[in-house]
Amino acid sequence: MDKYRAVIDMGSNSVRLVIYYEAAEGASYEVDNIKNTIRLNTFLNERNEIVEQGIAEVIRVLTQYRQLCEARAVSSVTGVATATVRKARNKEEFLRRIREVTGFSFRVLSGEEEAYYGYLAVVNSMCVTEGFTIDIGGASSELVRISDRRLIESHSFPFGAVTLTRQFFQGEIPTMEELVALEKYITAQFTSYTWLRGKELPIVGMGGTVRNLAKIHQKMMRYPFASLHHYEMKKYQVDAVFHHLKDLSPMQMQGVEGLSKERADIVIAGIVIIKALLSYIGSERFIVSNKGLRDGVYMESRLKAKSGALVKDVIEEGIRALMIHYKVNVLHAQHVDYLCCTLFEQLATEGLHKYGTEERLLLSIAARLHDIGRTINLGEWQQHTFYLMVHVLLPGLTHKQRLLAALIASYKGSKRMQQLAASYESMITEGEQQMVEQLGALLLIGRALDRTESQQVSEVMLMRTSDAIMMHCRGNIDGRSLEAKTLEEHKKKFKKQFGFPLQIEWMKP
Repeated sequence: MDKYRAVIDMGSNSVRLVIYYEAAEGASYEVDNIKNTIRLNTFLNERNEIVEQGIAEVIRVLTQYRQLCEARAVSSVTGVATATVRKARNKEEFLRRIREVTGFSFRVLSGEEEAYYGYLAVVNSMCVTEGFTIDIGGASSELVRISDRRLIESHSFPFGAVTLTRQFFQGEIPTMEELVALEKYITAQFTSYTWLRGKELPIVGMGGTVRNLAKIHQKMMRYPFASLHHYEMKKYQVDAVFHHLKDLSPMQMQGVEGLSKERADIVIAGIVIIKALLSYIGSERFIVSNKGLRDGVYMESRLKAKSGALVKDVIEEGIRALMIHYKVNVLHAQHVDYLCCTLFEQLATEGLHKYGTEERLLLSIAARLHDIGRTINLGEWQQHTFYLMVHVLLPGLTHKQRLLAALIASYKGSKRMQQLAASYESMITEGEQQMVEQLGALLLIGRALDRTESQQVSEVMLMRTSDAIMMHCRGNIDGRSLEAKTLEEHKKKFKKQFGFPLQIEWMKP
């Protein structure tokens, strides 16, 4: 039975509600996401108690979240609180009053639990096997060392973008002395943890600071791909954003493209954490995750039913979810995938291409998702397929992989492909466009061989002669079938892409 579940993350900077939809078939997706910047950390008094004004503000926001959950018929809500509530001396009273007024119960996470949930979010939405994660919050920052997809070390540092801003910056624009002192302080905190040093592994970042850093850089670069998840930056690019921002006044900050107004006053301190960590570890790669703690909390409860905390194959799980969401004919999609990959391998054997595992994966993804645009509109469905594959998150893939798979899946011909690719010319090479055309032609043939979506063609075999490619099609159809007619329409594209005419022979089982 379909249902909605929600997670509320009460952080030191903001409170966020995320609602997830769970389909009866087992797939799930985020359907609502709302955030309020409260700066709960600023409502701690000198005795580390959350003052009445802060309590009232949280209850006001959570009351609105209750209204949304009731309207959505959310079946369960998991509430978690982090560093500021963890630190508060009156946390029991604070949480009791929230529960009495709103009905929401909150679990106060330890620093280790915060780190673990961020780790879960990353390894279940990215193909990361070795590296680090950092989740920068308002009052704490969690670091994790990942090896073979497993969490092997973690620590929660008692500083974040809000607390460091208040501690180190006296004026509206930080001085050079303050910035140097801040970076020195952060680096000193890292020195007690030898597992951080000299690894030269990528760092995956989470949290509002990370997302804003990426958005700013994307605007600076006029980056054409509309996604944050798996956006990768080099160390020098992080430095470039920092230098772009560090001398700006609050009014100038408000005009920075990609920077949210509510984070303008604390983003510098957050970026300094990232800079210091990249330097200390010796890494040149910083990768953005749009999934974080609240997603990890949700994933834990969902995956427990499957007897494991880790998704076995991130890419395959993402493909399955999209196929369910967009009502793909699974048998047809899987059969087209089988036919396309069989042709791919046989063409390689005949020496007609030198592509490998990476390209085969892209073809397989495209083959299974090529029909998702039909859910939007049957007319111009290829364009809808392209749009969805570019704009809807497909976990585990880089931006370039998503773009290339989308171009293959939506392929109709060279002219249309070039029109779709034009906006992304900075992301792909001429060689990759050639690859898209060749694999796109294979997908057209694979689709043609199952045009009736009834899996009548059970097997395909290619043989190269001196002047042609012979394709033997074994199945319960012949040259008078709709599959045969549709296949004829794509033979010219095959010859254009692979240099040989395609000749077809129909064979009974």
